[in-house]
Amino acid sequence: MKIEINNLTKEYDELIALNGVNITLVTGMYGLLGANGAGKSTLMKILAGILDKTSGEIKLDGNVIKKTGQIRKLIGYIPQTFSFYPNMTVFEIMDYFSALNGVKENRKERIGKLLEMTHLIDKSRAKVKELSGGMKQRLGIAAALVKDPELLLVDEPTVGLDPKERVHFSNVLMTFSKDKIILLSSHIVSDIESTCENLAILNYGNAIYNGSKRALLDECNGKIWEFTTSIEESVALEEKFSVSSKNIYHNEAVLRVVSEEKPVDSAVNVPPTLNDAYIYKIDEDDKKFEETQI
Repeated sequence: MKIEINNLTKEYDELIALNGVNITLVTGMYGLLGANGAGKSTLMKILAGILDKTSGEIKLDGNVIKKTGQIRKLIGYIPQTFSFYPNMTVFEIMDYFSALNGVKENRKERIGKLLEMTHLIDKSRAKVKELSGGMKQRLGIAAALVKDPELLLVDEPTVGLDPKERVHFSNVLMTFSKDKIILLSSHIVSDIESTCENLAILNYGNAIYNGSKRALLDECNGKIWEFTTSIEESVALEEKFSVSSKNIYHNEAVLRVVSEEKPVDSAVNVPPTLNDAYIYKIDEDDKKFEETQI
């Protein structure tokens, strides 16, 4: 299956939430990266059929989708925030979602398989209110997959989870991505870096990057610098340069700086991380915007 998003725009009065976004999705994990308010959730809700687009088109295997109902049965959606009835058990939640989605054949067997894959089988009799945040997120995945969707939309899934739960959650998603399209939205760069080979970056409703992670890293190769300086000097340097990370050790600061030119004499060129590349693309887009305002 292939989904093509062409010139997708969403306007709210004078606010442009999405501005001509173009993305192509194929089987596997695809990352959608951007700050809060960049337009990620708006894009997710349009794909899920919750919001109407202002203009643009969505194609499924080359055919234009005129009504979201045409593909709704193919989509599973895990929003930023969701809630289950706290006094229902994990199995009862899964049985309820199975009924809602018309799953009749081998229902109990399918529920058991999904709970096994999301590492919740031992919690099937536990009430939702007894689950940790990570367990509730995994239950959200299991419930969204009960109808076996071909496209799974996951919006900001790891917010509020501890590092161990975030890793566990990502591993579960990667298990399912082998034969499905999973669009993972996040403002946490490490979530995308560890799971997705392809990604798009949104900034104020614009898709400022759409391609492979490798190509993005190559784009800012030679523009990432690392050096050690005093804590006092680091404050001044942060005003002058774009700093992608700062770590304090004793009375010194180790800075990573995104810059076309060598920022200080002691700076050493280092291989870029996805966080470096993300900062680079955001800075590049912000500079273009500032130039248009002059």
